[in-house]
Amino acid sequence: MYQLNLYTIKQIKESENIYIKKNSLNKLFDNATIKITNFIKKNYKKKKILFICGPGNNGMDGKLSYNKLSEKYDVSIFKIDRNHKIDFKKLKNLINNTEIIFDCIFGTGLNKKINGNSKKIIELINKSNKKIVAVDIPSGLSGDSGERLGTCIEADTTLAMGFLKPGYFLQPAKEFIGKLELLNLGLPEPKCKPNIKLVNKKSIKNIPLQNSNINKYDKGHVLVIGGEMAGASRLVAYSARKTGCGLSTISVEEKNLKYYTQTEPGTIIKIFKNSDLLKKDVLVVGPGLGKSFKTKKLLEILDLFNGPKIIDADAISIFEKKKKQFSKFLIKQKNIILTPHTGEFKKVFNYSKKLSKINNCLRASKLIDNCILLKGNDTVIAFPDENIWINNLANQNLATAGSGDVLCGIIAGLLAQKMAIEEAMPASLFIQSKISQSKKNVVVEDFIGEIPIAINSLKK
Repeated sequence: MYQLNLYTIKQIKESENIYIKKNSLNKLFDNATIKITNFIKKNYKKKKILFICGPGNNGMDGKLSYNKLSEKYDVSIFKIDRNHKIDFKKLKNLINNTEIIFDCIFGTGLNKKINGNSKKIIELINKSNKKIVAVDIPSGLSGDSGERLGTCIEADTTLAMGFLKPGYFLQPAKEFIGKLELLNLGLPEPKCKPNIKLVNKKSIKNIPLQNSNINKYDKGHVLVIGGEMAGASRLVAYSARKTGCGLSTISVEEKNLKYYTQTEPGTIIKIFKNSDLLKKDVLVVGPGLGKSFKTKKLLEILDLFNGPKIIDADAISIFEKKKKQFSKFLIKQKNIILTPHTGEFKKVFNYSKKLSKINNCLRASKLIDNCILLKGNDTVIAFPDENIWINNLANQNLATAGSGDVLCGIIAGLLAQKMAIEEAMPASLFIQSKISQSKKNVVVEDFIGEIPIAINSLKK
């Protein structure tokens, strides 16, 4: 199980500088060398090892580890000097005569695209069919954004030096990290923001526990504003009840009522009136709404409702040509949760390729002063106070129609039971990921049935 906290390169640099001032740079290198060589002694004692080392600090870790092991272990080294030509014949011979390659070419400080000889070296390593261990991060990946800088090492194992970085868990980097091993270097915990955490079981707090002396109203009432696509609205309402809320209502315009004749019997269906917004605990709007829904009417509904509001799908997309109006409205609202995927996000917020998924999400969260959950295989949750979550547990089974609707229902169900937004958001992602991990669950209808099982496992 990974630790919860992740740190940016800037935060780690701050921590290293504090350590170096108190001790020395050599002491930090010594710590790294000891950890790397101990890992090798434990895992690859009788293997032939090749260190391929660049000219920076990452390369120094490899060089010092080679020096420490060279007397008793079958190790070799290839040093890359940017000022000289690369002897590719020598490098190929070394690769052919080794079993394990340690990638110490570029560390987390890399900030430009790889090309020329560096690119050729990385391609040669990747095609070698040898086991590859990356020190700190596979060369060519950004530790902050997970960006692939032209090309990158495709590692079997990555040794995280000191702290885990967010880039390990973001696309596309997470596909090239392999098995992640954290090596503790004794660095002080960084204190500056952002505060980035991984979603896992240890991060889940205050799952609703109900006593025996309650009724359905005590467990909360979720209101879904339905539209012309009944399936999505039904998934939200049903998932919310499976999560534990006492009631769920889908309120629709009269013209759309005909689409809801097959709705689950436990879900209330009615023609929309403004009075529906009273005495409800959570509002969900967007799933199944349709792009023809009037923005003015939607803003009126959101403004009249006083509790937590989950805005998803079409309720985001219909503001594509009214970005500023949408943002200005949201700033004045409290307890708003936006749950877009990247395409929907780009319709209402500026998405910069120069920024990481985390920073794009955080910037938008600060703009509207509310929570944003940016969906994907590497879902990011951002709060305006710079508390951030990354979900690394999602299974590929979630790439199916309706999974986002089920997530809205889980969030709504937790909030209806009076769980705080800050706690409900990571919990909802954990629950959704948990129900996706069974090979038997292929479509969202399969997932919904296992929501109570996942929640009960957290209660225990």
